[in-house]
Amino acid sequence: MITGIGIDSIEIERIRAAIRRTPGLRERLFTPRELAQLPPPGKEASRLATLFAGKEAVLKALGTGLRGHSWQQVEIIHNQAGKPQVALRDQALETARNLGITKIHISLSHDQSHGQAFCIAEGGSFYDLVGDR
Repeated sequence: MITGIGIDSIEIERIRAAIRRTPGLRERLFTPRELAQLPPPGKEASRLATLFAGKEAVLKALGTGLRGHSWQQVEIIHNQAGKPQVALRDQALETARNLGITKIHISLSHDQSHGQAFCIAEGGSFYDLVGDR
């Protein structure tokens, strides 16, 4: 059962400019494993924007946004085939467990100007139907 969905889009140039003007921002937003998987310079801004959109989409699927969480608690790593996979830590993992989430699916994409992400959280038997309160 789907327990949450999230979607996000961000301008690649916005991420590029923010990282350029703010020392240490990359390390605050992204985990060492995410940074280790960056493509060569010149193409890294599109990956960073897409990862950022992915983190936002995951936090939206949890129903919390960043409130009570940090960027480091959501990690998106590409497996050997290139498929992105989500790992949660600390409070984000606890939030997912409390919601009965057992699997997170994520799709990432980018074009010349934007990074996009779509996330589906799955699991549990949570019902929130209008009129069923």
